[in-house]
Amino acid sequence: MRRSLFVCTVVAMLLLTTAISLAGQFDWRKFEGTSIRVLLNRHIWQEAIEPLIPEFEALTGIKVVTEVYPEDQFRAKLAVEFAAGVANIDVTMMMPQQEGPQWMHEDWIVYLDKFIADPALTSPDYQPDDFLAAAWSAELTTFRDPAIKPQLIGVPICIENTALMYRKDIFAKYGLAVPKTMEELEKVCKVIKDKGEITPIVMRGRRAAATSQWSAFMHSFGANWLHPDGSPAINTPEAVAAFEFYGRLLRLYGPPGAGGYHWYETTTDFSGGKAAMHIGPNNFFPSIYLDPSRSQVVETAGIAPLPAGPAGSRPIVGVWGLTIPYLSRNQDAAWYFIQWATSLEVVRRLQMEDGIPGGRKSAWEDPEMPKYHQQELIDNVLESLETGSPLWNPPVIPIGEVRDIIGEVIVASIEGRDVQAAADAAARRMAQVLDR
Repeated sequence: MRRSLFVCTVVAMLLLTTAISLAGQFDWRKFEGTSIRVLLNRHIWQEAIEPLIPEFEALTGIKVVTEVYPEDQFRAKLAVEFAAGVANIDVTMMMPQQEGPQWMHEDWIVYLDKFIADPALTSPDYQPDDFLAAAWSAELTTFRDPAIKPQLIGVPICIENTALMYRKDIFAKYGLAVPKTMEELEKVCKVIKDKGEITPIVMRGRRAAATSQWSAFMHSFGANWLHPDGSPAINTPEAVAAFEFYGRLLRLYGPPGAGGYHWYETTTDFSGGKAAMHIGPNNFFPSIYLDPSRSQVVETAGIAPLPAGPAGSRPIVGVWGLTIPYLSRNQDAAWYFIQWATSLEVVRRLQMEDGIPGGRKSAWEDPEMPKYHQQELIDNVLESLETGSPLWNPPVIPIGEVRDIIGEVIVASIEGRDVQAAADAAARRMAQVLDR
């Protein structure tokens, strides 16, 4: 979202406030003359932060060399350079639930706890306790050994969580209340279907792509990816109930061809006025559904928490973070960059100026924030990120292969096949992959 004259004035004031606040008594010039290499995924956060990097360079005297790549190329480049072990990467973006298990297993990560605990390296203004609980916990890992105290592998820069997005006009027309439970959700779907005017609900159904969204249902039904001993838990009664419910919603109340739906199809249908509800990442609400150039439902779109299942409302929390790879030769200067980029002032600015959903509670609670985000979205984020789960992916190293296996159970449910049999078969295959 581009800036109006008013926003530009606010930004100018924030620039001055940031400079004064960050300067303080903390020695930001300690690593003056250092140059750091920063690898970034092409992303809304990257687009917003790059124009601000000269401010960091002026504050610290640290030179920042950025490289930006599309997501697939970004991940491939990191994997090659990490495996080769000859390059120098000081800071990189990462999704802890995507890359975390492998990077931990291969010792490709630098733990950040020691930097935060060192008053010579972390400003007293940093306030790590200000991060939303679920966003922060997404960056804590116990992948290597559950007996070890969780360690911090990154700091959140951009977050998303599962939400129910719905058409206020359709709900008003049919006299419907926003569903607060999964049972109410199915009843609402049935009423809308019986009216015969619009598809009741859209969600992802395309195999592996659907697993990240199904996982919110899995957690809300009280299931988990794995048992405590590390064996697959996707065929427990709770997991099967989540598979059955998710598939039934799409089979009975979703669009034709729901088994082929990814994020593009779901957002296209809802923004085009073809569906009454969409359960998916809440970042689509401000970035697509409230954008007049991309949406036909700007005036009628609403957002609400994920309806509660037997275990409550447990939306998944997706987080991009910044981390320091083992290849860094300038770890202290790299931490200075991460500390600056995730400071209260910078997070607040990105959220207000560019609509970046950041991980700091104070930014969402800022009295100025409703000028830039609907109160519905703010309330949804604050509620969901305190109750959500960061485990939107199975916490295993062969994530891609395991997601493919689990996705087949989702498709089986959508098609009305025997879900228990499909889940049992998937659990066996998943165990073989993990054993291998």
